[in-house]
Parts: sequence; C-alpha cells; structure tokens
Amino acid sequence: MNTIKSTFLVWVIIGMLALHAQASDIATRLGIVPRPKSVQVIGEETYQLKDNTKLFYDAEGKAVAQYLSDFLKAPLGYTLESEKLKKVKAKGIILRVDKELETKEVEGYSLTSNKDRIEIIGKSPAGLFYGVQTLLQLLPGEVYASKIKADVEWEIPSVQILDEPLFTRFRGLHVDVSRHFRTKEEMLQVVDYLAMHKMNTLHIHLTDDAGWRIEIKAYPKLTEIGAIGQHGSEGEGEPLFFTQKDLKEIIAYAKSRYIKVFPEIDMPGHMMATIKAYPHLKSPKDLREPAKVIRGDEKGLEFCRNVLKEVRDVFGEVPIHIGFDEINLGSKDPIYTDEKITAFAQALTTYVKEKLGVTPIVWDDAFEKGLQDKETLVHWWRPGKMHWWSHLEMTIDQKVQKLDQPYILSPANWTYFDMKNAEGYPGQGWAGVVSVDKIYNWEPFRDLVDADPTKRHLAQGIIGCTWSEIIYDFKGFQERTFPRIAALTEKAWGQSIENDPKKPDWQTWRDEVLIKKQLPRYEAMQIYYWSKDKPEDLVKVKAGKLD
Repeated sequence: MNTIKSTFLVWVIIGMLALHAQASDIATRLGIVPRPKSVQVIGEETYQLKDNTKLFYDAEGKAVAQYLSDFLKAPLGYTLESEKLKKVKAKGIILRVDKELETKEVEGYSLTSNKDRIEIIGKSPAGLFYGVQTLLQLLPGEVYASKIKADVEWEIPSVQILDEPLFTRFRGLHVDVSRHFRTKEEMLQVVDYLAMHKMNTLHIHLTDDAGWRIEIKAYPKLTEIGAIGQHGSEGEGEPLFFTQKDLKEIIAYAKSRYIKVFPEIDMPGHMMATIKAYPHLKSPKDLREPAKVIRGDEKGLEFCRNVLKEVRDVFGEVPIHIGFDEINLGSKDPIYTDEKITAFAQALTTYVKEKLGVTPIVWDDAFEKGLQDKETLVHWWRPGKMHWWSHLEMTIDQKVQKLDQPYILSPANWTYFDMKNAEGYPGQGWAGVVSVDKIYNWEPFRDLVDADPTKRHLAQGIIGCTWSEIIYDFKGFQERTFPRIAALTEKAWGQSIENDPKKPDWQTWRDEVLIKKQLPRYEAMQIYYWSKDKPEDLVKVKAGKLD
C-alpha cells in the first residue's frame, strides 16, 4: 500500500512539475518582445478579429484607439468600428486607463483576452499604448504588413498579462544624422521601430565634424555651409539638414507614440562643421587643419547659449545633450585642460538647468575630467579603464556608483551598433564585436564593475547607439539595428535575471522568439535585418564568433 501511495505521489509531483514547466514557457511560446513580466493562459479558445469587431475606448484611450484602428486597416483591409466605452463588460476590444492598476510603474498595463473580448488597461495612456503593442504581437506576424493579407486567421489566444518596464526614464536608440544623414521620412520610420519595441526615447545626434544638421536661425551659415557633405565627403554636395519645422513634425509624430525626442549638440569638440561656417569660433589652441574645437571664452559660451536656446524652443521640455566627449582627441597638445573642460561644462549645464529649465546630459568624459552634478545626467559609453586615447583610474561605472551620480547606460561593448555583428562582418572593432547574443546575455546591473545593489536607482535607462561613420544609408541602418534592438529592449524593459528566473537562455530565445516570431514581423515590415541573406549566421553566432 505504501509503495502504491509513493508511486502515486511521484507521478503527481512529476505532473505538477510538467505543468509548471509548461506555464513557465508561455511567454516564450507567445514570442512577445520584450518579454512580459507575467503571463497566464486562461483558456483554450481564441478571440477572432473580424470585420464586425468593435473597438471601445474611454476618454483617455481615444488616441490609442485611433492608433490601433489605423494600424490594423492595412493588413485587415477594413476599419474597425469604434465608439466611446459605456459598459465595461462590452464585447469587443476595450481600451481604457485606470490609474489604480496594480503595477508599480506608470507605463504598466494589463491585457486580458478570451473568446468574447479583449480588455487592455493602462495605468496611463502610455501604458495603454504598450498594451496595444503586445496585442499586435499576439496576432500573426502579417499584422505588420502594409498591404491587405487575405486568408489570415486573425486569432488572439486567451491570456492574462500584467506587465511593466524595468527602466522608465530612457529606453531608446541614438541616431547619428551628422556623419551620414537620415531623411525626415526615415526618422519617422525609426519612431515606429521604437514603438514596436516599447521604447520611449529617440536621441538624435544632430551635430558633429561631418555636418551640422539642425536649422539655427541666429546662425544661418551653420546649415548654409556647415551642413554640406557627409563623413568622408565633407564640403561636397548640397546641404543636408532638418528645418525646425521638420524636427517639430518628427517630435509630434513621436509624441503620438509616447516617445520623447531629445537632441544632442556636441560641444565644444566635434565642431569642425561649426568652425567652417564661423571661423572666428575656432579655439586658438587647436592647431589642426581643419580645426575641431571651439573657443572656450565668453564668445564661445555666447554661441553655445544662443544655439541651445533655439534648440530648447524646438524640442520643448526634454533633456538636452551637450556632448563634451573627445575634446583633445587627436591633438598633439591638450586644447582644454581638465579644469577648463569642467568649467566650460559647469557653465553650460547651469545655463541648461537654470535658464532653459531642462536636464542637461553629458558624455562621461566631462564627468571623468571633474564635472560632478547630481542634476546633470552622465551618459556612460566607455567600458573598462584602458583606451587607446585615455587610461582611467577607475571605470566609469565604478565612479558613478562611488559618487552617487545619476547616469544613462550606453557602454560601447554592449550597445554600440556600429560595431561588428560578428567576426568576418564589416563594422568598427575598437569595442569588440557586439553580437545579438552578447546583448541578450548582458545583465546591466549584474555586469557593472563592483556592482552595488543599493545604487541601482542611479541608472536612468539604456540607449543603443548607431554612430554612422560606416552606416552609409538606411538599409545599412536597418542591418545594424535589427535584430540587435530586440535583444536591447529585453534589457531596457525586461526584468533582471534574479527577478525573472524563467527567462529563456539565448538559444531558446533565439529559436522560439527571435526566429519564429520577431523576424517574421521584420519581414512583414520589409526591414533588412542582419543575417537576412545568411540566416545560418544567426544560429552560429556565439559571443561574436561564428562556430
């Protein structure tokens, strides 16, 4: 009798473990990117999206409902009938905002679907929007197509999802439009790419040596002269830049997708285009030809302040990145001393805070040289201590933790998309290979040098960077960005490994999520992702090498 009981108990335990394993794999099987915090299957029947499906919204959900209706029109071939929500238990798709939703973060959402209805509740309109992105991913990948897709069963499984991001302030992508320009239409596509991945930040690198790309009415020569040419062909061709009207259109489009756009005006180095337009701004200590660093006196500061004021008027209440990287790089003798860099940075960050009323951001160079200011964000990009142009006493991630300095994570060895996708592929190499598996296996908190769990609040978010010296066109931009952005959003939105022990390993995520689900979505969007022409390389890549 005891043997029978023991055997029965063993089989019960095995059955429970099997059910647990099946449940733990739900998020992976659904292929939602980024991985939701909590997913449960609540039934076997599916919701059928048909031409008689009704879309209901509350007062705060109207804009999101319009977005969803517009998005679905192309692949479905019809427009969903929509109306203001009157009964909470209505059948159809219900979109509403509830500030009391049981998530910690304001961008959180819940999604519940069964055969009769789908209800998405956002803690805010932004949270509702992210819930809609999850809804789209629960549909077949053809939903991302720009043409009618006949003979597709638009089915949604019966699930219950509760989700919220790890980082709330910055989850985004940096786009360098100075080295090689991106058109307004291309930037609008980038916004949609970010929205799809639940990212909330577009960082535009508007000025550098290769070209000045923003209209400044107080200094018209910046675009008349400074915008001519691109990296490697400076001074050739027509001026390439965004008018202030162009930028306002991009900003408004991004806002409709709950994405903030912040500008970078790199100062006082990387200013070759500026000096071409206004030679009197050249630093007398920059003896290079052409010069790249502007003067650090009152005339230089006046120029910077005037530019930043116009930039603030265009972009509104978002942070302004003022650069401060590589000021002395390539110069035989220092153009600015560390003390001068710090003083110049303090003058401009104070102006941005006190006169413009927004948060300044600087690259970690200024912080490493001496700038310490808790109200300024340090943008960390240099991993390790040893670089060919500088040797650091301690790593930047060590120092921000030690000095309690708020910062943004963009360490080059994990987030610089201009690096090689894999050995044997073209790309920059100074930060090593940045392969999709390397990004996926990165744990931002765990992998900090001298990681201090009590200092995690200092990290304000993650931004991937697409420096464009060798990203010549938009096809190249797509190849550099995809599918790495899918792995990156798993770091920016998804939970850390200790809070999500069910998180799939790289091979499982690659095979079940990336290849089966996400790449077909990219295909439907006609995105030229890395490995599209050689899919076997995505399977073979391991820490940047092809087995």
